Amino acid sequence: MKKLTLLILSGSLLVACNSSDEPTVEHDAPVQEAPAPVVSDYALNASASSADWERTLDQKATKQKVKLFGKMVDVELGEVKMTTTGSVNISEGGLTLSDNDITSAHVVFDMASFQLAKEKDSGLFDVKQYPNSTLMLNDFSDSTATGTLTIQQTSKEVPVKISVTKSDQTYTLKGSFTVNTLDFPLREKVKEKDVNKDEILVNFDLNYSK
Repeated sequence: MKKLTLLILSGSLLVACNSSDEPTVEHDAPVQEAPAPVVSDYALNASASSADWERTLDQKATKQKVKLFGKMVDVELGEVKMTTTGSVNISEGGLTLSDNDITSAHVVFDMASFQLAKEKDSGLFDVKQYPNSTLMLNDFSDSTATGTLTIQQTSKEVPVKISVTKSDQTYTLKGSFTVNTLDFPLREKVKEKDVNKDEILVNFDLNYSK
């Protein structure tokens, strides 16, 4: 009877010793990294691009101080309603793709080509000090994009209507946006309360290629 008890005890000890083996280490499966996006850059083909502008002005009768014979005097200006149009010269621009999706685009306008009424000595825009303006486009959807327009070091967000077409290695962006001249401001001599409307509609047809 004593021998049988020892055998059972020895078996128990053996099991206890084997249970103290090192714990099994589980290894995670390697993480598959997503491939880097393919980025492509396109340059604006200025000769194949075009833009035009239309200014609509509706201004109430106002009084302004002007210098006359060496003195500042009040001059009454009558109500003004007019529409003027013209073409815009385009100097440069670019477009960036990420995996065939447009992520951004920009275009530079020659502000001297906006031949507008001369509220200032150099015209509505100070083209001597600020000869260009820039429109940056991003957040493209089917028919719109977010635009950031910079004129005379002032940037404003403007909604842009847009359509995009692709042909071979060329992207064409057609659309329009509207500039409120009081937003930047461009008309320092006129108060907002005296203006019913002073907007510039810009239509563009931009061609980008590799």
